[in-house]
Amino acid sequence: MLLITGISSNFYPQENSNLFYGTEYLFPVSDDRNIETYNIDVFYPVFEFRQINLSVFAGGILTYATGDITQLEGELEERTLREVNYKNSAFGIGPGILIELKLSISKEFSVHFEGAGNIILYTEKFPAGGDQYNFMWRSGPLLQYEFTNSVTANLGYHRSHVSNGQGLVSENPSYNAEGVFVRFSGLF
Repeated sequence: MLLITGISSNFYPQENSNLFYGTEYLFPVSDDRNIETYNIDVFYPVFEFRQINLSVFAGGILTYATGDITQLEGELEERTLREVNYKNSAFGIGPGILIELKLSISKEFSVHFEGAGNIILYTEKFPAGGDQYNFMWRSGPLLQYEFTNSVTANLGYHRSHVSNGQGLVSENPSYNAEGVFVRFSGLF
């Protein structure tokens, strides 16, 4: 056990650490970025601050995103500025980190607030006009039911932003999404 500024904490992996896995569907929040995203996550605990119920997880994501994106192209001065719609889809994979704060309601139920960040490498440039890599940021609440000390089921909601981090330029066609996820955990 490690003591950091008076807060009890644990480093993992420990024997029989919980591994959690889940599926997620994110739908678009704007018409010009009409992209649906399907994710499969796997995370395992790496650090825990027990006194404040804060946990840090490491893991990865497998994602498939599909849809269309509308962008402005051309030059305003030359009067060639126009909206162009591109249909695109790509598979992606990448590592990530998740930070979670747990608020207990009862012995079986708890509410969690979490934030996750992933670096994703796609099979092609995605969305159209961007690069083959992106960062995916997700955050939101979840409700957890604990069947036993080691088996849980979760239902949650995420708000998401996907971007390659190059700023507000045409080479960074970012998009936002929101949606629900189902997650299970168990000892492995």
